[in-house]
Formats: sequence, structure tokens, C-alpha cells
Amino acid sequence: MQWSTLVATAVGTVLGVLATLVADHVRWRHDRSERERDTLLTASTEYLTALATARDAFSRAEASPGLVGKGHVALGEHSVYAAQQRLELVAQRALAEKAGRATLTVLDFYDVVVAGYDANSHEYVDAWRTCRQARSALIEEMRNVMRRG
Repeated sequence: MQWSTLVATAVGTVLGVLATLVADHVRWRHDRSERERDTLLTASTEYLTALATARDAFSRAEASPGLVGKGHVALGEHSVYAAQQRLELVAQRALAEKAGRATLTVLDFYDVVVAGYDANSHEYVDAWRTCRQARSALIEEMRNVMRRG
């Protein structure tokens, strides 16, 4: 047997093994990226659902000036904080910060409603608009993160 045949066989084997390892690594990274994206999508959806549920419930709340500043309790009852914490565990900093801002706008909205401002008041409309804008900015950031992968 010639040495060139042995060397060619060895090089071919090494290249084959390396190609398989590279392909497996690429597949693993892709699968991991998909799992991370799915986890982020789930956490984002849970957070947005909890936040919307709380905001909608707050829009129907009765005026009770003694509850101003106690929206954090109401948010807890709607699982907003739990959903936000799950999102913060899997999200990038910019996304987590926008989620925090969205939560704060809903707290402000709660204070406006329980302070007794009705849906026709300037304060109510401004608070509602601020919630919608924060939510829109958050959703846009979520979409950007999902696209970037």
C-alpha cells in the first residue's frame, strides 16, 4: 500500500469527521436559537396578556381615592409582576426596560381611575394614551428582538 493512499484516506476521514461536527454544531445552535425565541415569545405573550387584563380591569374600577398609589397590589392580583419577572429572565435589557415602563404606565392609569377621573377627562385620556404608546413601543421592541433572533 502506498503512503499517499493512507494519507489521502486519513485526511478524508478527518475532513468527514470535521464536516459532521460543524454541521452538528450549526444544527445545535439553530435549535437553541429556536428554543430561546419560543421561550421569549411565550414570556412576551404572557406578560402582554397579564398587562392588558390588568389595564382593562382598571378601566372598570370604581373611584376610590384611598387606593391611589396602591396599584402595585392590583397588578400583583393580575399576575403582571410574575409575568414581567419571567420576561426579564429571558429578554434583553432594552426589552425588559420597555416592559418596566409599560407596567409603570398601567400603574399611573390605575391611579387616575381610582382618583375618580372618568373616561371623558383629560387625565384619563392622557393616561390611557400613554399606556397604549408604551405598549406599542414594547411590542415593536419585541418584534425587533424576534427578527434579530
